[in-house]
Amino acid sequence: MRAIRRNLALPVTPSTDAATAAPADALVAALDATVARARRSLLYAERLRGVRVRSLAEFARLPLTTRADLQRAGVHGVRAVPLEEACHYGESSGTTGVPNAVWLTAADLARSARAIRAAHPDVFAPGRIVLNRFPFMAAPAHLMQLIAREGGGVAIPAGNINWDVPFPKALELAARTGAHVLASLPLEPIVLGEIARARGLDPARDLAVDTLFLGGAPLPPVVQRRLARQWGARVIELYGSTETMLLGTSCEAGTLHLETDLAHCEILDPATGAAVGPGGEGLLVVTTLGVEGSPLVRLDTRDVVRLAATPCPCGSPRPGVTVLGRVDDAIDLAGRRLHPWELIDAGATAADALDSAVFFLVVLADRVLVRVEARGGSGDPVAAFRARLPGVSVEVEPVAPCMLLDVETLSRSPRVYKPVVVSDWRRPGARRILTVLEGMIEWPRPSGGELGRWLARFVATALRRRRLARDVRRLAGSEGR
Repeated sequence: MRAIRRNLALPVTPSTDAATAAPADALVAALDATVARARRSLLYAERLRGVRVRSLAEFARLPLTTRADLQRAGVHGVRAVPLEEACHYGESSGTTGVPNAVWLTAADLARSARAIRAAHPDVFAPGRIVLNRFPFMAAPAHLMQLIAREGGGVAIPAGNINWDVPFPKALELAARTGAHVLASLPLEPIVLGEIARARGLDPARDLAVDTLFLGGAPLPPVVQRRLARQWGARVIELYGSTETMLLGTSCEAGTLHLETDLAHCEILDPATGAAVGPGGEGLLVVTTLGVEGSPLVRLDTRDVVRLAATPCPCGSPRPGVTVLGRVDDAIDLAGRRLHPWELIDAGATAADALDSAVFFLVVLADRVLVRVEARGGSGDPVAAFRARLPGVSVEVEPVAPCMLLDVETLSRSPRVYKPVVVSDWRRPGARRILTVLEGMIEWPRPSGGELGRWLARFVATALRRRRLARDVRRLAGSEGR
């Protein structure tokens, strides 16, 4: 293991696509090595005791690892290395349940960082400035910093779930430094774009950003195209998870390719457990090939993905996929099962018809309500939605700017200071502080006009919520009769 950590090499499989399998012995050896590493954790010590992988068919008979298994194992139960060899601890966001833990070595982080840089050498290169807006509890933020440290540019650590760098300051940092890359969750460039608009700025004209490196939520092509136009930038999709680390990035053709050197991915029909063919949809099951700290064997990610039906025009042999969202987030509507990607795709298409990127979907018993901050546009948003989701009833409600994304309030984020316990009131112009909290956070005082506009938006939203709740009760009553 010392030699492995020195050169970052782990047994991996050559890149493959759905039609051309890697040499069986190389892949089997990589999987067997992962199983051996996994046995060092409490999670797998018993379930994989004595297991050797001698064929792909034998490997496919191993039991799936579920998120419930990870939670039962506990924080340290997923760790397969001594604490002395780990350098990073992370937890999943917990948006779909209890957070899961992951322990990583320096080599684990380095492998994912180097894979990203190798896939996009023009994006992450010396002299390139990266505004790193990924939340710092998530691994991508640390990967951006590591890429920069290894020669892939200059990283600005500005995590977005952080009062120290609110949205307006992030926009100012991008302008002041001439940042070339915005690395963030997909909503970030929408928010920053709206704040820029409110300040009379055009991101495509007034900022140097030429690449949006986005991950963490569904990113349909219509959203990518809208952001590319608004920012005058290329959009790259990042895919992975806290538990698995990097799983893939998109190519210049826009296809999200799985990173087969770092993970063995199976796409399984949830009804039969069999692998799906080109164009098929199934649950993504991941075995990490490039993780030592918390290796995973056949993890059911609960992500539904669609395997590309045809080879990618970029020529990459790696499988192309579309991530449709968590199976638990799917909804049944109009006799169909709809995944988050499909709903966001249809909503974004409707919003684009009204020249907007700001929308919000409300799923009701009899229809989908699409609320859009309309900016104009000559398209038909209802027809645009129905073209994406035929047979699904829809209501499109245009609303005024700031009704869905209140950039005025976002622009009034608090100013955060280093904590102090002494305040000298004698100094001219000094803040007159009486409490520790006042010393840490200063909330800007709104003007009368700002208060009036905020109150108007609050009342309008409350009235709309009341009307919708009344509709819900009415529909529930009619169905009960």
